Amino acid sequence: MMKKNKPVIFVVGATATGKSEWALKLAQEFKGVIINCDSVQLYKKLDIGSAKPSKEEQALVPHYLLDYISPPEEMTAGNYARDFFACMERIPEGTPVFVVGGTGFYFMAIEKGMYPVTKVSPELKEQVEKEIAEQGGAEKLHRELTQADPEYAAKIHLSDHYRIGRAIEMIRSQGKSVTQIQKEFEDQRVEFPYPLLKLGPTWDREVLRARIRQRCQIMLDRGLIAEVRQLLDEGLESWAPMSSVGYKEAIQFLHGELTETELLEELSINTAQLAKRQRTWFQRDKEIHWFDGSSGYTEARSLVEKFLKT
Repeated sequence: MMKKNKPVIFVVGATATGKSEWALKLAQEFKGVIINCDSVQLYKKLDIGSAKPSKEEQALVPHYLLDYISPPEEMTAGNYARDFFACMERIPEGTPVFVVGGTGFYFMAIEKGMYPVTKVSPELKEQVEKEIAEQGGAEKLHRELTQADPEYAAKIHLSDHYRIGRAIEMIRSQGKSVTQIQKEFEDQRVEFPYPLLKLGPTWDREVLRARIRQRCQIMLDRGLIAEVRQLLDEGLESWAPMSSVGYKEAIQFLHGELTETELLEELSINTAQLAKRQRTWFQRDKEIHWFDGSSGYTEARSLVEKFLKT
């Protein structure tokens, strides 16, 4: 497949690693643009808790897919992928595009595509939930899965009720095994249509933990509680992004479930756990070039320069 002349650089990694700063510097140096790939920074009104780039930073280079979804609308990875490719069409040929964020599932959606998800009826969903909740229900459904799709069943542990249930829903609603659905998807998958480089800054875990705590303190100092109070006043407590790290802890504080000291502690712990999940996700991708967060920028910049010349 002929690659389009719009070089794409993924700048990935865990929260608080400095990837946004790297992407901004690189985009300025190479006269590029930034496309946001953070699932919370997409939303309007979620500024402090999502660590959204400031208006001054946004003015330095063009930013896309940032601060553009209004409440109570909610985004999915599929919608994000649609918006990403529509956005790429508007960017001039030859422009370096820096895609930055920590939402691994969104990166996967644009690079690898999304499985077509058939809507499962509420009745079937309820039926499967009921069956799995019964005594020995998970084992029974796992046996059904093994009979219908032994290859996929071998990958799922008996205790993973969610994936067992989801697989049974797909088999019963589509009449196909999950393995078959995945194979059909792979057979028709279109290659990512742009030249692609992946890089990210990384830190020693203890150093990152300290950076995370510092970031959490800065968010509180900048007015996270006031931001969340305003959102609650607008009746947005049940809006999906409000359950993301940063917002859910602030809500607990406003409901009197956490003291100020406990809030900083809870926020730091949960953000560190999020960083661990992000690190685990991205480490599976062997195409990512990792650089030391404190000293590796120059090396990363050289790699980008070389990539843009090819």
